[in-house]
Amino acid sequence: MNASQIHLALTHVPVILSFVGLVILVISFFKKNETTTRIAFYILLAAGLFAIPVYATGEGTEEVVEKLPGVSEAIIEKHEDIAAISMIIILLGGTIALAGLLLRKFPVVSKMIKFASLFIALASAVAMAQTAHLGGQIRHSEIRSGFLTQNDSAPEDGTQNSGTNEEDDD
Repeated sequence: MNASQIHLALTHVPVILSFVGLVILVISFFKKNETTTRIAFYILLAAGLFAIPVYATGEGTEEVVEKLPGVSEAIIEKHEDIAAISMIIILLGGTIALAGLLLRKFPVVSKMIKFASLFIALASAVAMAQTAHLGGQIRHSEIRSGFLTQNDSAPEDGTQNSGTNEEDDD
């Protein structure tokens, strides 16, 4: 397996685990159940661990796809930038979740960790969703802004839209 295959095989795992961990953690606040909290912490820890090989294979994946037709270097750069931020957030979330698992015998500390974990899990889920969205745009021009299908009308200014958006939309 090359870096691109590993990246694609694992890329959805931390995204999904971030959301699932967040949802279960929110449920644990309502249920006030230690088991539910531990499950959320294990899932958030797993999300952080799965993010490591995904991030580590990103550069190798870029080397493969940047030469393909229709691939936008600007979108790759945006994806890389948010991926770096997301990696920090998800690793922080995994670390806090690990602390929550290890320090659950200390009620005051455990409660603070649970609240911190909720905040970081929310940030992680949002960051991972944005990272995934930008990553999808690299090869899926249909989710880029400004994409027109053959059934769509041409822009009012008379210009043609090829379906790719090579410009940086910042």
